[in-house]
Amino acid sequence: MPSIKTRKSDVIWNYIGTIFSMTSGFILLPLLMLYLADDELGLWYVFIALSNFAMLFEFGFNPTFARNIVYVVSGARRLSAEGCDRDSVGDGVDWHLLNTVIKASRVVYAVIALAVLALLATAGSAYVCFIAAGVDPVAVWGSWALFCAATFLNLYFLWSTTVLRGYGDIAGEKKASVIGKAAQLAVSAALLVMGFGLLGAAAGYLANAVAMRLSAVALLRRHRGIEAGRRSDGRPVGTAAVRGVFSTVFHVAWRDGLVQVALYASTQAMSILCSIFLGLAETGTYSILLQFANAVYNFAAAYPKAFFPAMQSAFADGDVERQREYVSTGIVGYWALMALGAAGVCAVILPLLPLFKPGVTVDFGLFLGMCAYLGLLQQHSIFCNYVISMNEIPYMRAYIAAAVMGMAAVCLLCGVFGMGAWGIVLGQALSQVAYNNWKWPMYLCGKLGTTYRRVVAEGAREWGRRLFGKGRG
Repeated sequence: MPSIKTRKSDVIWNYIGTIFSMTSGFILLPLLMLYLADDELGLWYVFIALSNFAMLFEFGFNPTFARNIVYVVSGARRLSAEGCDRDSVGDGVDWHLLNTVIKASRVVYAVIALAVLALLATAGSAYVCFIAAGVDPVAVWGSWALFCAATFLNLYFLWSTTVLRGYGDIAGEKKASVIGKAAQLAVSAALLVMGFGLLGAAAGYLANAVAMRLSAVALLRRHRGIEAGRRSDGRPVGTAAVRGVFSTVFHVAWRDGLVQVALYASTQAMSILCSIFLGLAETGTYSILLQFANAVYNFAAAYPKAFFPAMQSAFADGDVERQREYVSTGIVGYWALMALGAAGVCAVILPLLPLFKPGVTVDFGLFLGMCAYLGLLQQHSIFCNYVISMNEIPYMRAYIAAAVMGMAAVCLLCGVFGMGAWGIVLGQALSQVAYNNWKWPMYLCGKLGTTYRRVVAEGAREWGRRLFGKGRG
């Protein structure tokens, strides 16, 4: 059976995409701080949080469709609720099944995008009206309309990046991301300097959505062999076939969707909680630190994430040794990059913030606390992504329970004890340390016949061999 391998170009472009995303954010941040008032800056981060929340309504279909495309491209002739039917695996690709899966993804994303647009236009607008009463209404509603349009496009065209990932083309997915971020930076920077304020920043966000999705569609055409194979299938894809794929995919997707909602509640929802407990001005300051902490763990996680399609293919092949190698090198690389990124932000970037917005308070301890919390959260999330490569989601209830407990703890620490920003971080962290942080690394290690300690030791030896030519006889 053909296997999807992670190429060096995939890893390199994964880092180019991650670093460019971080760099463009860092370049844009001083402009936002210079040209937006405190309330507008806080509102900007609330918009970002609401848009990210709306993206959750893709509800696990993105990774689930991508995994099933990996299985089909790897030779599967049938899909099952548990993923790849290994008894059906053969040489070559069933082009009709691939066309059916891709068409099903396009139909699903179209329905989701329309539903989310309706929700943002109603409930989302009511929330924005509640928190932005003192901000210029033209800027508020004009920028909110642009955000809604961008979110609709991001959801509708998710099928394009899903298919790229399913083809194992991490490089292509990241190229599209770079093009989108470049468009956002150029448009937002120009309009902010010209005095368009919040409207200019939102226009850049829309430019990102348009440029990224158009680029992804164009990059799909570069897979000439697969696209030619798809065109060779002359049979039409019927509604019944699309429904069949949907019912198969939905078995895992709805569970993964609940996990993503819970993960959002444990990360991005912090900005929404800030707007309730701390006000818009303090939300802006807090969200800046959160942006840098998110950038650090996204930078660190880029390496193991580049191997997710290869991990899924290794599972379809039944190659446990290759799975263990991906896990061990991925986790050790992740923590090394996490430490490097946190130190770099503290030493180089955070001291510069007062230059762009005099009077802003930089709490280094709070930033490092965020990094510790998010670092452990992302680690068990990576382990769970390896688990879901096996097409099972045993962690759904634990994620939901931790999110509910974390929100309750935040309300208690902030609302009752008045702990402010530290209450938000500690409330979320305690709910994860209690179970998820340690349970899922141990669970995957058990599935692969190893332990966390051995995973780290094997990963360290392999990295030593790669970097210094040592570690294997």
